Amino acid sequence: MNKIWNFIIPFVVFVAFAQGQEQNQAGAAANGPHIVNSPNALFQARATGSVQLDPCQYMLQLLNQTNKDLMQHEENTLEQCLYYFLAGESAKKLAKLNIPHPIASIPPNYISQQPVTINFAQFTLQHFELNEHLKDISIHGYLELNWHDDRLVWSQDTWKKNKLVVHSFHHVWVPLLGSQNPENHLKNGDAFEIRKVETTNQGNVTAKVAFSLRTFCDDTDFENYPNDVYKCCFSFEPQQDREVIQFTSSGLPIFTDPKNFRDYGWGVSGTVPESFDDPSEIAQLGFCLNLKRAHSSLKVELAIPLFITTVLFLLPPLFGSVKIQIYLKMFVMGLQFMTLLIFSTRIAPFLSSTASTPKPMRFLEIALVFNLISITTSIILFCCMQVKRTLPPWGRVTQFANFINGFLGVLNISGVEEYNLEKYDEQVTQTSYQKDWHNVFRAAHAVLMATISAIVIFVYIVYCL
Repeated sequence: MNKIWNFIIPFVVFVAFAQGQEQNQAGAAANGPHIVNSPNALFQARATGSVQLDPCQYMLQLLNQTNKDLMQHEENTLEQCLYYFLAGESAKKLAKLNIPHPIASIPPNYISQQPVTINFAQFTLQHFELNEHLKDISIHGYLELNWHDDRLVWSQDTWKKNKLVVHSFHHVWVPLLGSQNPENHLKNGDAFEIRKVETTNQGNVTAKVAFSLRTFCDDTDFENYPNDVYKCCFSFEPQQDREVIQFTSSGLPIFTDPKNFRDYGWGVSGTVPESFDDPSEIAQLGFCLNLKRAHSSLKVELAIPLFITTVLFLLPPLFGSVKIQIYLKMFVMGLQFMTLLIFSTRIAPFLSSTASTPKPMRFLEIALVFNLISITTSIILFCCMQVKRTLPPWGRVTQFANFINGFLGVLNISGVEEYNLEKYDEQVTQTSYQKDWHNVFRAAHAVLMATISAIVIFVYIVYCL
């Protein structure tokens, strides 16, 4: 009998204790929600459905019962609750597909296969590095993207929030971007990093993406050195979910960061990003940067020698004597040749991959050729003037030569002449004929030198101004 009572008494006490616990739980339920899961379960992603989010229900009741603003840690907890609520609702809708974490692993409109429009709102350039030896450029900056995700829609009246900051881009779906060639864009140093993701209660997602891109530039404008322009083009395309993504652009030009951007002596301008959407092709978006030299010191370094050699080339005809002109032109040719060598050494490291020649060097080449023609012409005419002739030139030629010599102001200075009194008449006649021939050759020399000088001046204006 004692054994029976020893068994019955503990059983009765246990039943009474259990009934008391049930009554306490019922009273607590009547007063407010009972938290089954601890708040730590939220951050460990154990609660995936709205039914299991008991701490979140507590936060919502606290938010609806009080009109006071939440504290920072309460605000963070509410954002976590909102995200896991949206994640749970998305998991329930796609439960038949058995896809883990569908709010982040698959794009919006996955079932309907409707295109997801990614809008490139703004490009901001922060830094660039141009290598003129390899003709490539690396740019760094960030861009703003926005798209619509209907899985991130919630009631503002319930959650008292119209914006949700996603602290990790792995929690929601984001487009994965790359350069035009997905096989080698990482080898070129291209990189994308998502810095910030926000969404509104209407499902409008905004992301800020930092990028680092590298490409080769078009240097076909090298003939205009030092005023040449490098054209460097970039493009984007999706690396995943290509079949459901399309690109659009806001139509805004490329901006520069006023705080971090440095031009390094280059004038930077950009084109408006444009999308190239073809239903049969992958969506692409491209833009170009135009870099023009803004080094004033480099322009002066090249302009002054060209100006000096050109002026010295035009001075010899003013000295009158053909022999003196020949010596001066040879001296100017030496200066031109030295200038060409210096320019070649200065420009050689930046030579273009094309066959184009910079205009300063091309002008020097043309000036050297015309200077050589001028020296050759002067030597030939000087030799013709040394030949003694017994017959006079044609009368009209003599008149025309005298007119040209008088018009151009060529000085005819002759030395003291000696005459033989016995053959005075014959010597005077021969001397008169020789002067006429000298006048003809000097007039021809003056006309040819004026023509060559005019051509050189025209070439200088075309290539150097």
